[in-house]
Amino acid sequence: MNEILDFIDRHELLLSKIGGGAAKIILLFIIIKIGTGLSIKMTHRVLRMQTKLDERRRDTLEMILSNLIRYTFYFIFLLTVLPVFGIHVGALLAGAGVVGLAIAFAAQSLLKDFLNGLFILVEDQFGVGDHVVINGVWGSVKSVGLRITSIQVWTGQVEYIPNGEITQVTNYSKENSIAVVDVNVGYQTDVEQALQITERVMLELKESEENIVGDVSVLGVQELNDSTYTIRAIAECNPYTHWGVQRNAKQRLRSIFAEQNIDLPMSKVVYMNQDFPMGNG
Repeated sequence: MNEILDFIDRHELLLSKIGGGAAKIILLFIIIKIGTGLSIKMTHRVLRMQTKLDERRRDTLEMILSNLIRYTFYFIFLLTVLPVFGIHVGALLAGAGVVGLAIAFAAQSLLKDFLNGLFILVEDQFGVGDHVVINGVWGSVKSVGLRITSIQVWTGQVEYIPNGEITQVTNYSKENSIAVVDVNVGYQTDVEQALQITERVMLELKESEENIVGDVSVLGVQELNDSTYTIRAIAECNPYTHWGVQRNAKQRLRSIFAEQNIDLPMSKVVYMNQDFPMGNG
């Protein structure tokens, strides 16, 4: 115990500095956390007041601006804390020299990610919840950050793509989609009968399917195959809902054709084994 008291007496000034520095850091951290939270909350409130913004764009702006606010406050915290440890920022920057150049070179990719992220935001290329294909990755946008965009693919995993590497974007959520329904009918079935049934089914589907928002059309015979001809119908749907509409339409068409005793033949493929002896007769 006496040794501990002697140590405290000998280093009283040092311990007081450490204690004072720790108190300053804790106080600064609390101020930064409160400032960050209030700024983010205020930003969200302002964006919620913008009635012209749709939900997906508002969510994207909230995510990016929240990250920007956090990074800004963390940077301020770092600049404020360094002098507590006796590190003067001005002298540090002045003496950086070659180290500064190395850091600047390493930060090029980070700056590229940041700038491309801003272009994505300003041009509204995609937003949170959009169904997209980015650099060949197909899924829904989970988050858009200043540096990275994350996409959740249909099998569940999440892909992270640096914004600076995004070179090609296909967005299925910007405009209405078109459901293309192809049905193969045997040549023994009258064409006019098949067209009438297809048109009736598509009109009935329009009345019951809320995702069909435009006209439905039966385009007629699209292809002539070996044993069937293909009838094509289309319907304008809400963005990225055409897959479900196509499935429902094909299911109904299959049921109605079955009720009318109209066969929908399957394509048949015959494989010949070249090594099997066929005989001469």
